[in-house]
Amino acid sequence: MADSGRLVWIDMEMTGLDPDRHVTLEIATLITDAD
Repeated sequence: MADSGRLVWIDMEMTGLDPDRHVTLEIATLITDAD
């Protein structure tokens, strides 16, 4: 796989840290280059 220089940023809002008890409320993603 070629290195495209892209970065993927992921921000998640959850009700807690335990995946067995808590749920994801919101996910945001942003794709940028190295600059």
